[in-house]
Amino acid sequence: MPWRELEHPADLRLEIEAETLEKLVAECAKAFYSAASGEELGNISGGGFGEIDVRSSEGDLGGLLVVWMNELLYRLETAREIFLPETVEVDLKKGCLISKGKWAPAPRPGSRVKAVTYGG
Repeated sequence: MPWRELEHPADLRLEIEAETLEKLVAECAKAFYSAASGEELGNISGGGFGEIDVRSSEGDLGGLLVVWMNELLYRLETAREIFLPETVEVDLKKGCLISKGKWAPAPRPGSRVKAVTYGG
């Protein structure tokens, strides 16, 4: 598994690894949804094709990933949808991340995640 949950005294902490930055963004989504629901994602179906475009400060990869995962959280909480990235484009010089993929209904309501923050 390219990610794992780390011990933390009060919160949930994830360590995520990938071969490329684009794969890291996709793995962040998978890890986030698994951590939020407390279970591995199975086969997800339904929903339609869409895009997420997020921006952060130029050159700030950590900030861009926090914005990305907070957008996933926002959509999970407000629309009860999850986003499964199929393509990812990251331009650190401009501080932007664009991902195209599939929207699907969340497998279950609620989330163990209340916010995404910097964690070391």
